[in-house]
Amino acid sequence: MNRKKTILGITIAVVLVVLVIAGVVYLFSRFKTHPQAKQRALISELVYCNSHDLRPCIVSFSVDADGNMLVNLLIPASDYPDFYLTISSSDVTNRYECQQVEDFPTNIYCTGAEMYPGEPLQFNIIALEDETILAEGNFAIIGLLLPNPAEEATTTALVTESPTPFLLDFPTPSPTLRVTATRTPSYPNPTSYPNRTAYP
Repeated sequence: MNRKKTILGITIAVVLVVLVIAGVVYLFSRFKTHPQAKQRALISELVYCNSHDLRPCIVSFSVDADGNMLVNLLIPASDYPDFYLTISSSDVTNRYECQQVEDFPTNIYCTGAEMYPGEPLQFNIIALEDETILAEGNFAIIGLLLPNPAEEATTTALVTESPTPFLLDFPTPSPTLRVTATRTPSYPNPTSYPNRTAYP
């Protein structure tokens, strides 16, 4: 009798341990995936600034006299988390340190290696505190402001052409001049009208 009670007790204990382990695994997996999904939903799209005032956004790119690229951004508010910027091409990722502009707390500029216009690039704004991605975007640099060699205090714009889409080369018809025909009035022939007498 004692043996049966012992086996029954061991069986119940094993079942309880299995249920507890299964419950812990379930709760752990649920809490582990939920913050990641929530964090992903908070990522903003990073684009060029436009009339829709979507922020954060990129205002411009420029190159200073030392060959460093400056990225000028706008953020939604002055209490936006401190961050750094990464720009990735197909083979390299560069980090850009960012700081606020004095007297304009929603204006940020980031400094780092020069990237070249025309190539699609991946942009990520990453929070300094916990390395979470705050905003991301994929687009090409379409223009750079270069330092003026004659006067370092001013900059001159270098506008680059955006990539030209592939078009089929159909011949363009040349314009033709159309002239509307007009009838020139002729003098009436007196003999062509009946009952008229021709005068010498």
